[in-house]
Amino acid sequence: MRALFVTTALTAVLAATSCSTEPGVIHARTVDLHREASADGEHLDAFVVRIAPRAIEASKAARATICGQVVESNGRFTIQMKTDGYFSECTLSQGASPYVLVNGTANDARENHFSQVNWQRAGYLVTPWSVKYQDGTSKRPRTVR
Repeated sequence: MRALFVTTALTAVLAATSCSTEPGVIHARTVDLHREASADGEHLDAFVVRIAPRAIEASKAARATICGQVVESNGRFTIQMKTDGYFSECTLSQGASPYVLVNGTANDARENHFSQVNWQRAGYLVTPWSVKYQDGTSKRPRTVR
């Protein structure tokens, strides 16, 4: 009887505290997901549009927003995608390079906009509905795709 009670209590605790993200992704702990690189001569907009479907799938699999800072070197762009494990945010490092923020967990087109926190930086927002770019000086983003 005591073993049954302990097993039932342990099962209830585990069910109540289960993480809503993919195994290995822990809230508030940064996890590197994957690295992307542009092709020779590929423009930054084209690069972001090309990686967008894979980034959306990574965001959905992690059940969290993912992000990364674009790095340019020798005419090519690279980005290391990461997540902090949170459903609606991803901490972006401060820098002059543009960022890519991917919200594959968005459920409604009303989430298809830049946040007040990030509008002052150049970057891309990728959602299931579009890829948008903002230059960091205007609150009028342009739709890339």
